[in-house]
Amino acid sequence: MAKDFSKGIYNSRRWRAVARAYAESQHYICERCHNRSFAGTGKPAHFIVHHKRHLNPENVTDDSTVYGWDNLELLCIYCHNAVHSQGLDRECRFDDDGNPIGIVNHNNG
Repeated sequence: MAKDFSKGIYNSRRWRAVARAYAESQHYICERCHNRSFAGTGKPAHFIVHHKRHLNPENVTDDSTVYGWDNLELLCIYCHNAVHSQGLDRECRFDDDGNPIGIVNHNNG
């Protein structure tokens, strides 16, 4: 789920256009695992255009960070889940739109 400082970006026409163009440039194939199971299905929501350098209050106004293709990566929902759970003692799951749907804490047994 988008943080308050970035909600305007993810809800903007500009972001949707950039994300769509980037996803199309990658042919809807995950850049990490090369998952192409959704390619050609018309279901691009199963892929998420991910910011390699995560957005934060300090960089959210930098167009090259937010919209620059060198900071973007097309991930399938599975790789996106993995990226956001790396290094944590919990695992966060995301729905097809990239919204968190549950957290499993691995330290609580």
